[in-house]
Order: sequence, then C-alpha cells, then structure tokens
Amino acid sequence: MDYKLIAEIIITLIIGFRIYILNRFNIKSAADKIFALYYLKNHYPILGYIVIFYILEIILIQIALLNVIDIVLIIIFTLEVFLVYRHIFIALKTDDKDDYIDVVIKRIFTTLTYSEYQEIKNELYKPQPFWKLYITEFLVFFFAIWSIEIG
Repeated sequence: MDYKLIAEIIITLIIGFRIYILNRFNIKSAADKIFALYYLKNHYPILGYIVIFYILEIILIQIALLNVIDIVLIIIFTLEVFLVYRHIFIALKTDDKDDYIDVVIKRIFTTLTYSEYQEIKNELYKPQPFWKLYITEFLVFFFAIWSIEIG
C-alpha cells in the first residue's frame, strides 16, 4: 500500500468515527449536534477531543504522510474554530441541553428581545435532514480526498 491509500483510509475512518459517535446521540437538530460535542468534551475528554478536532487531525495526517498542506481544510478548520468551537469551550458545566443552548444564544447575541430569542431557539431546535447536519463532515471528506488525489 502506498501512503495515499493509507491516508485516505485513515481519513475515512476518522470522519466515519465522528459521524458514528455523533449519531449515537440521536442528533436531529443543530442544537443536538453542538450539545453532543459539548457533552463529549466534558464527560469523555479524550474521545471528545478526537471527535471535535477531526479536521486538525486530518490536516496533520496529510502533512505527516504526504507532505501536503491542504489550504481548503485549513480554511474550514479556521471557520469551525470561530463558529463552533468557541461555543463548546465555555466555562459552563451542565448536563441540561436547554441551559447550554440558552447560554450559547446569549453569548452570541448580547441584546435580544424575547421574541427574537424564541425565534433563534426554535431555529436551532428545528429538525434537519441528515445531510444538512453532517454537511461539514462531507465537505471535509471531499476536500481531503481531492487534495490527496491531486497532490
């Protein structure tokens, strides 16, 4: 086996593992997904960090095995850091999803009316199709495999 194939297999396993672990939480909405990541970080730290930082792991695998620096994955990782990770690494310790989502909404939007708050909360709790919940994972998979095959 060459390094390209090994890297592709490892990347497929990492993304499949993330989807499997998150799917075990019976995720139906964006609120479920972000709370599952937060819960993993607090209750199963090693597993949580593996699942949370899957893009960074893929970038490091590409660099280590293939000497490929994937700019697209670095951009996606940077966006994830600013959009998602800052809400997972907060100083709150709770097992209640509603409390957690309330804190996240209040951190994002400092001034909200009650109706705006309810609208945002309802949007986060709205059931989403599987492909929308895991679109980031699918994009990361596509770009990682594409950069390996091109590079």
